[in-house]
Amino acid sequence: MRLRLRYSLGGTVFCLATGLVVLAPAWAEPAARPPATAPAEDPAMAVADAHISPWKPIFVGVEMCEGSTKTPRPVQMRAVRVDLREPTIELLVTPSNGDQPKDVNARTTSEFLAEFKCQAAINGSFFDVFATQPADPQDIIGLSMSRGDLYSPPNHYDALLISKDRRAWIDPAPIDTRGAYNALSGDTTLLLKGRYSLRADDRRPITVNRHPRSAVGISRDGRYLILMAIDGRQRGYSEGATKPETAEWLKKLGAWDALNLDGGGSTALVIEGPDGRPVTLNRPSGGRERRVANHLGVFARKLPR
Repeated sequence: MRLRLRYSLGGTVFCLATGLVVLAPAWAEPAARPPATAPAEDPAMAVADAHISPWKPIFVGVEMCEGSTKTPRPVQMRAVRVDLREPTIELLVTPSNGDQPKDVNARTTSEFLAEFKCQAAINGSFFDVFATQPADPQDIIGLSMSRGDLYSPPNHYDALLISKDRRAWIDPAPIDTRGAYNALSGDTTLLLKGRYSLRADDRRPITVNRHPRSAVGISRDGRYLILMAIDGRQRGYSEGATKPETAEWLKKLGAWDALNLDGGGSTALVIEGPDGRPVTLNRPSGGRERRVANHLGVFARKLPR
């Protein structure tokens, strides 16, 4: 186990159906801990007319779906659902870079998926600096644990934690890492026990402005882990979501607890394609994929023919 003290910020995005990639800045300062109160504007209206496709199996224990709205504004959503009760599923947070500078070496989400041979992956935590070259060193803001190696300690950011036997939970700060095998910070929880966990008076731009979003959710029974990407900053195609609207999308997908991850240009949701190459599920806002600090990867078997 290796611990370091640090500070950080970051962001990323990616796309499947179109094979495109999205880019955008991803700075966020977490909200103070609130009472669980719904925002003043009803975010449910943003998804009231959403069309969401049925879940489609893509690997053993892994399904995907897509969603969209035309009113009150165009939004495109892509999601992957992982059955944590499927014994062949394994999970991985980006490993430490060991004795090299900072915590990790920067990778795009597709580079992460290809390097570690995952079948699905999403970008994770905020980080300190944007990478200008492949493998540039980056520090992670908050918790990052990869298969028992806690190489970036928790801070005031909330986090997703997963045990060795695939039990997942979202923990508001201060984080207790006992029992975790893989873990990563987002910034703020979106849902806790089916209710909003956002402050009604949180009017910061990171919360109330519409951006591309990456987020994770867990079903009420703990069976499903949901990885979700919402595209944004693309007028006429997808304008993005506020944090409360992101929570509503996750509720539509069956989430009971949910966490906001690094978004904007960092948002990227990728799967392994039929030819073994990465395929982007969302359409990155900047036209290319950003290299980010850490990811959450899913290993799964191919579907039987």
